[in-house]
Amino acid sequence: MLLISALISISVVDSFGQFQQLPTPKKIAEGNKISARQADEVKITIPFWDDFSSPEISNSLWINKGVTHSFTVANLPPSLGVAVFDGIGVDGRPYETNPISQGITDELTSRPFDLTELSEAERETVFFSFFWQAGGKSEIPDSNDRISLQFLNANGDWIDIWNQTGALEAEQFFFTQETIQVTEEYLHDAFQFRFQTRGRASGPFDTWLVDYVYLDKNRVAGNKNFIDRTLTGINSPAFEKYSAIPLSELQTNAENYLGTTGNEFNNLENRFRAMEFTVELRDKQSQELVLKINNNTPINPVPLALERRQFTSNPINDLPIPEEETEWELVTYLSSGDGPLFQIVDGDSLFFPEVDFRKNDTARTTIVMRDYFAYDNGSLDYSAGINQWSGMLAVRYEKTQDAYIKGVSINFSNFTQFGRGVDIMVWNDLDEDPVYVKETVIPNKEEAKEFSYFEIDENILLNDVFYVGFMQFTNDFIYVGLDKSRNNGEEIFYNIAGTWQQNEAVSGSLMIRPHLSETPPVEDAEINLPEKILIYPNPVTDYLRIEGTFELLKVMDPYGRSIKIDIEDAEKGKILNFAGAMSGLYIINVLEQGEPKSYRILVK
Repeated sequence: MLLISALISISVVDSFGQFQQLPTPKKIAEGNKISARQADEVKITIPFWDDFSSPEISNSLWINKGVTHSFTVANLPPSLGVAVFDGIGVDGRPYETNPISQGITDELTSRPFDLTELSEAERETVFFSFFWQAGGKSEIPDSNDRISLQFLNANGDWIDIWNQTGALEAEQFFFTQETIQVTEEYLHDAFQFRFQTRGRASGPFDTWLVDYVYLDKNRVAGNKNFIDRTLTGINSPAFEKYSAIPLSELQTNAENYLGTTGNEFNNLENRFRAMEFTVELRDKQSQELVLKINNNTPINPVPLALERRQFTSNPINDLPIPEEETEWELVTYLSSGDGPLFQIVDGDSLFFPEVDFRKNDTARTTIVMRDYFAYDNGSLDYSAGINQWSGMLAVRYEKTQDAYIKGVSINFSNFTQFGRGVDIMVWNDLDEDPVYVKETVIPNKEEAKEFSYFEIDENILLNDVFYVGFMQFTNDFIYVGLDKSRNNGEEIFYNIAGTWQQNEAVSGSLMIRPHLSETPPVEDAEINLPEKILIYPNPVTDYLRIEGTFELLKVMDPYGRSIKIDIEDAEKGKILNFAGAMSGLYIINVLEQGEPKSYRILVK
C-alpha cells in the first residue's frame, strides 16, 4: 500500500528538515495489468462477493487500474482486508508530475455479467451493496475529490449511480454501507460496475477504501446484514513488539519476549451468535502443529448482533524453541457456523459455494526466528524519510545477551533512488559517535518489498540497547519502507540539525533490521582485503585523481543531483575536473569488484 498519512500535512512535503511519511513508487505485479479486451472474453455469474480478505486483488473478479490491497490501512473495517484507491497508477507511479494536477485516478471494474436470464420476479430483487471509508490511516480526500460507483448500460455507456465527495473527517474512522438496486436498464448481457476515483493525480494524497462488495438477486433494500462472522485484521504480535527475533535470543531468554496474541471479530448478522476461537503455531513450510495456544475457546460473553470486539489468546507458554533457524505461522481462526451463502426461495434452500463466508475467518501471521530483529512484518504499506543533507535516521533495538552485529537490512523503497550514496551506521549510544560507518550506495532490486543487505566487515560488540540506520547526502527524501501493521514509532530517531529527536509524527514500524551473531563474524586471519582505491586531493580545487581498480558510476552534487563533469583517463585511473564547480560536499559513486561504494569529497 502506497500512502501518505493524514497525520502529516501535505504542505510540508517540500519543506526543509522533516521526518515524515511518504508515497512509495513501486512495481505492480504483471497479473494486475489486464486489458478491457481480455476482460470482455470472460463473464462471471451472480452472486458476486469480494471482501478482499485474500492478500491481492482477484484477477478472476476484477479489471484493476491502480487499486491496491491492504490489511492495515483501514480503521474498523467490516472484514479482513480492503481495496485502496489513491493517485498512484498501474506502474506504481503518480499519474501526473504536476503536483496540483487533478483528474481520474484509480478504477476497479468488475468482469461482465449476463443478467438476461433472470425471471420477471427476480429482476425486481437485484441489489448491489458495498462499504466505503474516506482516508482511513492515510490522507482524507479534499472537498473537490470524489469516489463514484458507475453501472454500464446496454448502450455501452457508464452511468454515475452513486458518488461521494471528500473533506469528511468523521468518515475517516468508520465504514458506511451503501445498498443500491440494479434497475431494469442494466439487466443486459454485458453488465459491469466499477468504482472510480477523482482527485490529485500526482501521488497517493487522496485515499478512499472499499470493502465487502456484494451483487445478487433475491435481496431487499432494507436488509443490510450478512450471515457472516469475520476477523478484521492481522494477529497482534506474539513476541511483544517484535515480528522477528534472533533465534539465539529466544534460545536464551524466550520468557522476555513471549506474551499473548489476539485479534478482533465482527458479527455482520443482526442476531447474536455463539463463537469460539483457536490459536495455533504451525511450521510455515510443512504446516505441522508446533503449539496449540487456544483450542475452541468460547468467546464470552456471547457476541451480540452486529457486535465488534477484540479478544486475546492464552499466554504463550512452553514454547518448543527450535534448534535451527526457521519460520512459523501464527494462525487464528473462528468457529462460528459460517459456511457458503444460502438463500431460501419459495421454500427451497439454495446454496452458493462460490461465496464462502468462512474465507475471512482465518488470519495468518509469519513468526521469524533467524538472525535478525524486526519490528516490521515485511508489509510495505508506506514510506518514511528525512529531507536533509547529512541527516541521519536510526532505529533503536534492545537485546538481552552479548552479540555482534554482522549486517543491516534496509528496505529502500524508491526505485528512482538506486545508486544514491549513503553511510550505513551503527551506534551504541546516540549521544556518542557511531561505532561503525560504511560508505555505500543504494543497490538495485526487482521488487519493492525486497530488503537490501549491508554486511558489517568489522567485529562490533553491541550494547544491550543499540541503534542502526544511515546518513544521507541529499536534501531529497530518501524513502524507507514503513509497515503500518503495528506502531513502533517511538523506536525511530532522526538527526537533521545536529541533535537527535525521537519520532512523534509517524506511526508504524520502519523497515530497518539488524542481523546479529553470537560470535565475532570477522576472523582477521581469513580476511582477504581488496586493494583500496585512492582519491586525492581531498579537499579539491580543480582536478581530482581516482586511482585503483573500479568502475565510475556517477558524481552527485551537494543537492543530490547527478552531474556531468570532464573526465580524463589516467595511467592509474581517472582524473575528474572540478574547476569552476560550486563549493560543497560531493559524492563519488563507484563499483569496486562489483560492490557499490561511495566516497565524499569537498570542493573548495
